[in-house]
Amino acid sequence: MPLGSGQTVLIVDDSPVMRQMLFKMFESEGFRVVGQACDGEEALSLFELHKPDLTTLDIVMPKIRGTEVLETLMGKYPESCVIMASSVSDARTVMHCLKMGARQYIIKPYDEEKVMAAVRKALSLG
Repeated sequence: MPLGSGQTVLIVDDSPVMRQMLFKMFESEGFRVVGQACDGEEALSLFELHKPDLTTLDIVMPKIRGTEVLETLMGKYPESCVIMASSVSDARTVMHCLKMGARQYIIKPYDEEKVMAAVRKALSLG
């Protein structure tokens, strides 16, 4: 059985290439991608619209940083399942995001096995 089996996901990343990579990974695992955002503002409005089961959230983005988006989401929807994504594996940033409520943290460039392992963990923590 595919991991996602119809669960909804919102992909947030300012890089079209990274969004496309994640889109393909999620689709192949049976998730339904309900939105793709390229900045923090768009992320918040798409989240409000779709209330996805899972959100992948890039940290470094235009308009509103991923950490601020995370803070907003956790304030309004503390049960949200958010996985932070970044090319920076700075331990302090990782710990900060996890303390704020992110369930997992994935590093770019994406490795499908690692991404899906993080997704599996994040969803089972719910």
